[in-house]
Amino acid sequence: MRAALRPGGNARHAAVLLLFAGLAVAWTWPLARHLDAAIPGAPGDNYSFIWNLWWMRHVLATPGLAYFHTTYLFYPFGTPLANHPNTALPALAAATLLGRASPTTAQNLLLLAYVFANMAAMYALAWTRTRQVAPSTLAAVTFGLAPYVAVHLLGHFDLVAAWTIPLFALALDRALRGSNSAAVGAGIVLAATAYIAYYHLVYECFFAVVYVAAWSDAVRVVRAASPPARWSRLVRAIAIALATAAACVATAIAITGGVRITIAGSDVSATTPQNALTAMWLCLAVWFAAWWRPRVVWNTAAPWRRVVEVSWRVVAVFLVGAAPLLREAARLVARGEYVSQQYGWRSIPTGADLLAPLFGSPVHPLYGAVSRTAYTAIGDSFIETVAWLGVVPLLLVVAASRARRLRAVESPDARAWRIVAVVFFVWALGPFLTVAGVDTGLKLPAILLRFVPFVANARMPGRAMVMVYAAVAMTIAGFAADSGGLRRPALQWLLVALVILDFWDAPVPLTALDRPAVYAALARAEPGAVCEVPLGIGDGLSGGVGSQERRALFYATEHQHPLVGGYIGRMPAGAAEQYARMPVAGALLALSNGTPVPTTDLGDAASPCRYLVVRRSASPAALLTYVATLRAERLMVDGDRELYRLW
Repeated sequence: MRAALRPGGNARHAAVLLLFAGLAVAWTWPLARHLDAAIPGAPGDNYSFIWNLWWMRHVLATPGLAYFHTTYLFYPFGTPLANHPNTALPALAAATLLGRASPTTAQNLLLLAYVFANMAAMYALAWTRTRQVAPSTLAAVTFGLAPYVAVHLLGHFDLVAAWTIPLFALALDRALRGSNSAAVGAGIVLAATAYIAYYHLVYECFFAVVYVAAWSDAVRVVRAASPPARWSRLVRAIAIALATAAACVATAIAITGGVRITIAGSDVSATTPQNALTAMWLCLAVWFAAWWRPRVVWNTAAPWRRVVEVSWRVVAVFLVGAAPLLREAARLVARGEYVSQQYGWRSIPTGADLLAPLFGSPVHPLYGAVSRTAYTAIGDSFIETVAWLGVVPLLLVVAASRARRLRAVESPDARAWRIVAVVFFVWALGPFLTVAGVDTGLKLPAILLRFVPFVANARMPGRAMVMVYAAVAMTIAGFAADSGGLRRPALQWLLVALVILDFWDAPVPLTALDRPAVYAALARAEPGAVCEVPLGIGDGLSGGVGSQERRALFYATEHQHPLVGGYIGRMPAGAAEQYARMPVAGALLALSNGTPVPTTDLGDAASPCRYLVVRRSASPAALLTYVATLRAERLMVDGDRELYRLW
C-alpha cells in the first residue's frame, strides 16, 4: 500500500483495523459475553456447525478416520460430508489454532473473526481502487455489516464467512493487471472457499467469468446500426397485439378465477394468470428485439492472452487445492449418492422480491419488526431473500449512475463492478420476477440453473445478493473517492457512520446451551451408539422424519458417541428405509414420527442402539410404552431425561 510507505500510513490502517475489531464485537453483542454458553440464532442449523468443529478434532485425534465421511451421524451406515456445509477449513483452524477452546467457544470466536475479516478484506479491495481510507472504510462496512451477513448469523454460519469474496476479487483484479503470483493467490482463495461455503464458491466462479468479460471488454451487446428491415414493423405490431391479448386473458383469469374444461377426455385448467403473463412477456421480448435489434460484438483487441494466462493458473491451483473435496464429490457421483433437491417449474425456490430493497433490515433493533412484517406479508423468508441495500448506499449508487451518464466515460473496473451488480441482482431475483409477493410470470435466467450440475445445489437464489453488496460497496467507494462534492473527509466519515447505524445488528438473539449431566455420564461410558428418544433424521431439503430437535448434534459433541439418526445438509439416500429394517431404531423412528411400527422381517439383524437417552416430556405415550418393553438397564435419571443401556 502506498499510504503505508508514507509517515502515518501504517497508523491509519491500524486504526481502521481496530475500528473493525471493535465493530465485530459490538455489532454481534452480546455474543462476546457468552462464548461458551450460547450461539447466535434460534435452535436449528447452528448446532451442526459446532458438530463440524468437534468432528474435525475427533478425526485429527483418531488415526484412520477421514473427515469427509462419518459414522458418528446416521450410525451405523454413516453419511458423506462432501455434500454438506462441512466448513472443513474453519474446523481445522478451530482444531489447531483454537484447540484449547471448547467447540462452542471456537465457533463463536470464528464468527467474530468472520465479521472482522469481511470488513478487512473489502477494505483491502477498495483501497486498491481508491487509495483513500474513508471511502475504503465505507465499502468495508457496506459489505462486512450487510444485512446478508446479519441474517445468516442467525444460523447459517458458513455464509457469514464472506471475506473470501473480496479477497478473490482483489487477487483476480491484480492477476488481470499482470501479476502471476496474484493469479496463484486467486486459485488459493478459490480452493479455500470450497472448504468454507459452497454457495460462495459458486458465486466466485460466476463472478470470475462476469468480471473478466466485463473488465476486458471482450464482448458487448449493442444496437444494430443498420436501418430496420421492412418486416420489423410487422413483427412489432403482431407482438404488441399478442401481448395485449395475453394481458387481457391474465386479467380475466385473475378476476374470475379462471376455468376448467375437458377436451378429449383430458382436463385443461387455466386458474392462475402466470402462463398468460409469461406469454405476454415473451411477446414483449420479441417486440424489444425487433425494435432494438441487439448485436453481439467481439472485441478482437481485448487482452485475450492475459485472460487465458490468468484462467489456467487460477483453475490449476484450485484443482490442486480442492482435490480432496473434489475427489469425495466425484465418488459420491460415481456411487449415485450425490443428493440434490428435485423440484419443478412451480416448486422451485423463489428469490428476492423486487420490492425487498425497500423493506429495510429485518434484524435492525429499531425497525426490524416492521421489516419482518413486510416480508411475512408477501410470504417470503427474510433470511433467504433479504435485499436491503441501505439508504446511503442506494443514494450513492443513484448518484454514481447519474455521474457516469454525464461523463460518458467509465473505467474498466467500474464498468465491471456495475455489470457484476446487475448480473447477480437478476440472479437474486430468482427463477421468476415477484413484485409484492405476486408472480408476474416473467421467467428469469435463474430458472435454468437447476439444469447446471453442482450449481443446482446452490438452490436458494436470494443468497446471490452477497455479490450485489460487494459490487455496491466497490461502486460507492469509487464514487466517494472521485466525486468532488464527497471528497471532504468529514462528510465521508459521516457516511460511514450512517451506514453502520442503518446496518446495526445488536443485540443478536442467542440460543443458550445446556449441558445435562446425563451426557457427561455418557462421555464416561463404554463405547456404543446413542439413540436420542424421540428419534429423528433430517436435512436441508426435506421436513425430515421423526423428531427435528437438532440440539442432539450439540449433545453429541458432549458425549462423543456415534449418533443413531441425526441431521445433515444433505441426508444419505434411503436413510429412513435403512433404519426401518433395523431392530429398535426402526420402531423408535416410526413411533417418533407418529406412524406404525414397521412389520419388516428383521431376521437376525442387530440393533444399532447401545444407549437410549429418553426425553419423557417430548415423547408420545406410544413411544414411552415401547421403550418400557425393551430389555434395558436404566443407568441414570436427569430431570426430564433418562439414560438406558440396552442388553
